[in-house]
Amino acid sequence: MTAITAGAPSARAQNWNRVNWVVVKALVSRMQMRIAKSIRQGRWGRAKVLQRLLSRSFYARLLAVKRIMSNKGSRTAGIDGRVWKSSEQFWSAAILLRVSGYRAQPLRRIYIPKANGKLRPLGIPTLHDRAMQELFAMGLRPIAETLGDPHSYGFREKRSLHDAISMCHICLSRKDSAQWILEADIKACFDQISHEWLLENVSLPKRVLEQWLKCGYMESSTLHQTEAGTPQGGIISPILANLALDGLQSFIHIGRNKRRRKLNYIRYADDFIVTGASREYLQDELLPEIRNFLSERGLELSEEKTTLTDINDGFDFLGFNVRKYKTKLLIKPQDGKASALLKKARLLMESLHGLPFHVMLLKLNRVLRGWVHAYRRSVAKERMSYVDNGIYLLVVKWLKRHHRRHTWGWISKRYRRYIKGRHQFCADYPHEKDGMRTVCLFLTSELPIRYHTKIRSEANPYDPQYREYFVERYVKGKQHRYADRKRLSQSAIEALVA
Repeated sequence: MTAITAGAPSARAQNWNRVNWVVVKALVSRMQMRIAKSIRQGRWGRAKVLQRLLSRSFYARLLAVKRIMSNKGSRTAGIDGRVWKSSEQFWSAAILLRVSGYRAQPLRRIYIPKANGKLRPLGIPTLHDRAMQELFAMGLRPIAETLGDPHSYGFREKRSLHDAISMCHICLSRKDSAQWILEADIKACFDQISHEWLLENVSLPKRVLEQWLKCGYMESSTLHQTEAGTPQGGIISPILANLALDGLQSFIHIGRNKRRRKLNYIRYADDFIVTGASREYLQDELLPEIRNFLSERGLELSEEKTTLTDINDGFDFLGFNVRKYKTKLLIKPQDGKASALLKKARLLMESLHGLPFHVMLLKLNRVLRGWVHAYRRSVAKERMSYVDNGIYLLVVKWLKRHHRRHTWGWISKRYRRYIKGRHQFCADYPHEKDGMRTVCLFLTSELPIRYHTKIRSEANPYDPQYREYFVERYVKGKQHRYADRKRLSQSAIEALVA
């Protein structure tokens, strides 16, 4: 019998660490492509058999646990208070992912603030329930991607918010484009979807799906039953919401003269717009039919957020403002987004008083990069300059507070360097590999505007014929990111030389 030394990893931990994830992902992806192929051929029975095989595959169970633990919320526990931390627990969790005897636990209800000051309810499942949802979602995603609306971009693989915004430019930029836009927002979409419709139309085992829908939630030690909706916070909820809304695009187009009416449909999650040639047609004919379509799924439009807008007046969509100036369509960051960034930066810097200057710069740069990469694909140079001016004043205020006994000349000489014809805030700090590194304040206006190339509407990541297309998009995006990093790193190099 072999003696076990103190601190040696268990057999289960060693098994988890020896998993070849490249092989695991390849085998799961192959099964998902077979499911998508069956759906394209109309062979629903075969697709359900393949879904059943995938949900019982040990490789799929391993991958489900790995994806759950890779999410940011992996350290947030459900009502059982359990959190998986070790490789041994990961392996054990994969073994316990079995359909037979599975029973979902109630959700833990928490609230997060919304932009309008209200609170958004979230239901947090246990880690075991999250892993089960991810396991079944692997078989449901190929179906959702194959049957999804061509111009639906929210919560879908290989698609993003910028694809929806690019589609807005394509539909509205021409001189003869539609004049009127129906801005629609579904009222409490996730909370109102009909359970009966989901159970009848979603290709999942009814026993399992019903448990997720009817499991209820715990709040103040009280169990509340759920009669409608899917929990916001569940892994599978976005897929269910997309399936409930899919078909609206074909419903709008079928039986109507799309070109004469100038009908275009663009959706991101539960927000969508419909363009049209006349206000009367959108309001009197199309809007009532959209309401009827949604009512079958237990949904209704929000009266406050559903409006009709002239393109010359502009409208806000997904954080951007879309407006035509005479004959020129411009898409800019929505009003207030730059001010919100400056407020966030101010609060961050106030929380970092007393820390070294380079620590503050590193954390501030992370916030600035996230904002500018979200809006650099629009007409945003003016807003970028506004942000840079505001950040400059905040940094000056932060430094003056840290050095109250020194003049601005002393502070400027110590913390600013002359780079590219102007002074920039910089700081040196020790690094384990490079010895010393230099960090400079990130200037949003230095990042060039790079307009987004919209994904092909019919492209499906589970269709082999589009494999090369997605590889080309990935390589092109990587080349652009490398060029941007190379351009921005010149400031740090020149700072070291200076």
